[in-house]
Amino acid sequence: MKKLRSSGFSLIELLIVIAITGIIAALAVPSYQDMLERNRLKQAAESLAADMRYARTEALKRSTDLKLTLTAGWCYGIDDGDTACACGTAGDCAIKAVDGSQFEGIALDGSNDVSFYFRRGTASDKTLTLSSAHYGASVVVSLLGRVRICTPDGATGLPSYPDCD
Repeated sequence: MKKLRSSGFSLIELLIVIAITGIIAALAVPSYQDMLERNRLKQAAESLAADMRYARTEALKRSTDLKLTLTAGWCYGIDDGDTACACGTAGDCAIKAVDGSQFEGIALDGSNDVSFYFRRGTASDKTLTLSSAHYGASVVVSLLGRVRICTPDGATGLPSYPDCD
């Protein structure tokens, strides 16, 4: 009579595989959270820079000065140069309003206005700094209206951006 040999894993083998999987997962989670933090900061900086470029382009296109107004609590809006936009108020920003709550864990320094002038495409010279728990990025607008992203002094920056001069 033939003995049937059961196939499969023993309980010991299964426990060893589960333990190894747990160790690998414990090593991977902090790295994954760090990557999410960097990506949120990069997304916020790129969004702010893109909206500043958009405001400059719209000022040239509409032949009117525009103002990007940043408010405490991290909200910004684009409106004509005569009025400041309170982006928490519905319909107050004529061109665009962005609520920063979509960028969880990212802080924007203070409240500033950046003006974009249509005559020569120039702008007010400003540096706006965004930060997370471990990283920082600055969005710099030059007098010529050029918008760039860089790493502020004393901050751990994102790998793809140079140091601010």
